[in-house]
Amino acid sequence: MAVTASAAQRVRKPYQVSPIFYHIVRLIVAGIMHVLFRYRVHGRQNVPPSGPAILAVNHLHFIDPGAVAPAIRRQLVTLAADKWQTDRFTNIFLHIAGVIYVRRGEVDRQALRDCLEVLASGWLLAMAPEGTRSKTGGLQQGPAGVAYLASKANVPIVPLAFWGTERVREWKLFKRPRCEVTIGEPFYLPTYEGKPPTEVLDHWADLVMLKIGLMLPPSYRGIYAERIAAIERGESHELDGLRPALSATTGRRERA
Repeated sequence: MAVTASAAQRVRKPYQVSPIFYHIVRLIVAGIMHVLFRYRVHGRQNVPPSGPAILAVNHLHFIDPGAVAPAIRRQLVTLAADKWQTDRFTNIFLHIAGVIYVRRGEVDRQALRDCLEVLASGWLLAMAPEGTRSKTGGLQQGPAGVAYLASKANVPIVPLAFWGTERVREWKLFKRPRCEVTIGEPFYLPTYEGKPPTEVLDHWADLVMLKIGLMLPPSYRGIYAERIAAIERGESHELDGLRPALSATTGRRERA
């Protein structure tokens, strides 16, 4: 039997999950994080309370979503590598959280369309611009994907940096490793007349990585360490072209 257009529109996509179910799972994950780590969140007031935005994060370990989701009180849609579809437990967890799978090593146009649809719907899209977790703990080159989506959808980027998830194996009952999450102020990419070329998008992706790196300890800054140090010393002004977005509110540091 043919499916009508209206019926097709009602079909839920994998990232469209129940808000109630999502937040129940989020609270459970927050509890687990507080058991495994001395888990702290800084800058939660910088997350816009509504409207579309991209949450850009670094990537250290496969449990990173457990550090990110409890820090954000809004429901997230998360980008993940398609390899996790074959891992039964991870696949179930990601589907509960709301996920868009991305084929690595190629331009996944369906994933891009889904991301733009998420942003057009006013949701919060979480992604790791690096694309894959760092084997050294330091930041890696950020491909142009995050810059393409932010410029195409004209939405702010909220940088989020964390560290400590890679130390989960060091857990001890009375000596838990630290996991620190810092959320920076939202910003817009520079303006550009017409369609930005690849080299411009690559440069903008670097700016996003620099914003993340500024909130990380020096040992986690990877290939961006020297550029971040120059910014901190006032010798570099490459972030000056970014346009600040209004912060949501002012507030104190909070725990999940």
